Amino acid sequence: MINIALIQLSAKHTEIFGTLIEFFIKKKFNITIYYDLDKDPYSFVPYYERLFKIKLDIKTADKLLENRDNHVFFIFTSSADDIRLNDWFKLPENSNKCIFIQHQAAHWKEYMKWNITVSPVIQPNANNITIIPIYKSYSEIHCKTKETNIGLIGAIRPHQNDKDLNILIDLLHRYPNNDYSIYIFMRRMDWKVISNKNPFLKNNARIKVFSGLKTSQLIDKLKDIKFLLPLSKKKGWYYWQRLTGTIPIAINLNIPLIMDKELASIYGLEDSSILYERNVSEIMDRVLGMSDEEYYELIERQCYWKLDVYKRNVKLISEFLQNMVKK
Repeated sequence: MINIALIQLSAKHTEIFGTLIEFFIKKKFNITIYYDLDKDPYSFVPYYERLFKIKLDIKTADKLLENRDNHVFFIFTSSADDIRLNDWFKLPENSNKCIFIQHQAAHWKEYMKWNITVSPVIQPNANNITIIPIYKSYSEIHCKTKETNIGLIGAIRPHQNDKDLNILIDLLHRYPNNDYSIYIFMRRMDWKVISNKNPFLKNNARIKVFSGLKTSQLIDKLKDIKFLLPLSKKKGWYYWQRLTGTIPIAINLNIPLIMDKELASIYGLEDSSILYERNVSEIMDRVLGMSDEEYYELIERQCYWKLDVYKRNVKLISEFLQNMVKK
């Protein structure tokens, strides 16, 4: 039995666990997770236990060092945890045991010899493969409504160059009276900051806000969502250094995406998403008038894309681990 350690030293990025857990279940590897679950109200781990029908072996992060001899590989699921990482894992003689999941190009460090990037826009300067963090185990049609509800997931932070609030402003301005809603999902503090800076987010009848939901609550509430919108800023971070988590959430839950055409082309999602050039308002008539048949065809194309990516992920990760053993 090959023993794998999945390590999350901070309360974020546990969404990546689904791809890895599904892969290691398939390979019949033994998984131990080092992670302070009780300190993370937004954890994806309980959801994955239900999805994969598995009871995971979870130990607190402070147990990692004392159990280091029990594992063949150590997979650090967020490269941003660099500052929390014990120096033992940074030593050259241990580099062939450690894999770092890169969510942002800026997180790469010299000691990170083996890397798995989670977006084709990220290119760290070391041995790496690129996967897209999806799993195939969820197969149902997630959306349970015929209403045109568009979901936005994650923080909209004024100091960051990733999401463009003007896209939402333009949509609400051009389509003030049509039959649709915007559902916003983000952490409680993120909502407090952005809504205080932009009061219209609180006062527009089209906007419904769900802040501070646990992951299980979020996934259940997403059954009211017909489309997900990354709200990506043109030429911003999502195009050259960072994954937008909206993409894997949408793909994994079989929810169609409304995407900027250029961003969709980076991921190969042009045929399974609704595309706009600059603003969502360009394609809103199509969104509002979409038939059930066209909607389900969109989901079907997305599922075919997901299966292709899953197969590619399995091949890449398998070869990657084999190469590490050879070194």
